Amino acid sequence: MKKFFVLAILGLASSLPAFAQRDYDAYERDRHYCASGRSGVDFNTCMWRVQREREERRQDRREQRAYEREQRAYEREQQRREYERRERWAAPPPPAYRQWDDGPRGEPPRLSDMQQRALDNCNLLAPRDQPRCRATVMSTVR
Repeated sequence: MKKFFVLAILGLASSLPAFAQRDYDAYERDRHYCASGRSGVDFNTCMWRVQREREERRQDRREQRAYEREQRAYEREQQRREYERRERWAAPPPPAYRQWDDGPRGEPPRLSDMQQRALDNCNLLAPRDQPRCRATVMSTVR
């Protein structure tokens, strides 16, 4: 009975590194590889190298996932900015009417429906082209 108890404790003690590594199958593969002597170095050095390489690969995967998360966040930000830019173009221009000689002060001129549609379509242009478009439409007002 004492032998069985000692063997059980030795079995548990030898499996602790595998539990610490969280991947028992990988630990067993590494142990068999290093014990076979194919690595060309002693067992402890082989295990250290194999575990170090595995940890470096994990770190590389973590860094890759972090980079991909940053890229997705950057793309979302770019899409948000593009959406806001388009929304800003679609918004009606702020009323910037000058005083007209023939009407009350500050009142916008009366536009025909075609002139009004042309003025509304100026919003579809790039912001740098909108003032010229509005000026062109307003120059046709009597």
